[in-house]
Amino acid sequence: MQTILESQNTEKKPIKRYLIMGTPVVIFLLWLVNAFLFNSANSSAVISAEGLALATVESGDLIQDIRAPGNLVAINRKWISSRMSAKVIKRLLEPGAIVTPDSIILQLSSPELTQQYKRVKIEYKIAKAQLDALKEIQITQRQKKQADVKLLEIEKQQAIEDAAAKKQLRVTKIIPKYQYNEAVLREKKLTLQLEIAQFELKQLPRLQASLINVERAKVEQQLLRVSLLEEQVSKLDVRAQMYGVLQSISVEEGQEIPQGAELARVADQKNLKAELRVQESQAKDIQIGQVVEIDTRRSKIKGIVSRIDPAVVNGTVTVDVELPKDLPSEARPDLRVNGTVEIMRLENVLLIDKPAHWQESNTAYLFKLTSNSHAVRTQVAIGESSTTSIQLLSGLTQGEQVIVSDTSKLQQYPSITIN
Repeated sequence: MQTILESQNTEKKPIKRYLIMGTPVVIFLLWLVNAFLFNSANSSAVISAEGLALATVESGDLIQDIRAPGNLVAINRKWISSRMSAKVIKRLLEPGAIVTPDSIILQLSSPELTQQYKRVKIEYKIAKAQLDALKEIQITQRQKKQADVKLLEIEKQQAIEDAAAKKQLRVTKIIPKYQYNEAVLREKKLTLQLEIAQFELKQLPRLQASLINVERAKVEQQLLRVSLLEEQVSKLDVRAQMYGVLQSISVEEGQEIPQGAELARVADQKNLKAELRVQESQAKDIQIGQVVEIDTRRSKIKGIVSRIDPAVVNGTVTVDVELPKDLPSEARPDLRVNGTVEIMRLENVLLIDKPAHWQESNTAYLFKLTSNSHAVRTQVAIGESSTTSIQLLSGLTQGEQVIVSDTSKLQQYPSITIN
């Protein structure tokens, strides 16, 4: 039993010895770690001045905006299409040409249309000749009817005189009764024939006018067909129909084209608008009437949002911008432009250029220069921001400079030294 206790005491002695020897080592290591962390928290980092971006706090206007690409588009533009099936004979103008309404762009050919036009012109001449002939016939009819009425009037007068004479002769019984009766009946007969002839003469103009109207309607119908075909034939010379510039031609010489085919596009290059393609996520902030700056890469044009398309196409919303009448010389339809829509404007606030790798926040830590070679970590309160600037609410004053390069890896240092 004693032997066992001695053995256990022997085993515990090295453990106690190790604990006694190791405690100072642990304490020393803890001191080193603490000293390292303390020095790290209070030490200054050293960075190179080469490539270092600085910004000065300034007072100015903060403009919150949205930028989007787009194109200039003609307000007045026209697609010219074929009115009939035809064949392209010649291209007289090429895209880019300045045109007037009478400028001929293409010459087309349609033999069937040309033959139909000639046939209808002949039918119109026939209908017109028939109308003229009917007018002459009616003149003859009126003259004949007038002559018949005058002849019946003479015959009636003769019958009246004959009946009166035979009446006297019958009184003296010189002639038999039947002869007198015949004279009376002849007078009545001629009276009735005269009344009928006079009625017919009176009604003849109305009847003739109706017949003339029928024939005149036929002539007008033929004339309308001639006019329509004449217009179609004239369309074989494809004209610009407006002042502007010829933007494109969709057909080639010798090509057969169906009715309704698109031939060319013409646009008025003086009256333009801008169509911007705004990301769907940003379009909610755009309203009609907001100010827009259009950059043509040579000039900047002020405009106003005039329409917001309700549809979303490929993740973008089309925004129309109304432009002034007087545009720079480079402005033309389909010109690529960049637009900046002013969403909000804050006047006379403290601003700095937006730092690299900026993340939206109400509070930020920036390194403020206290000298050309030293900067201290400073907490600042952030307000609104734009594409290029941020608003400072507190922490910095006008004229102070801060580092706007990426300092995310230096945030543990209270200050930095610039070499």
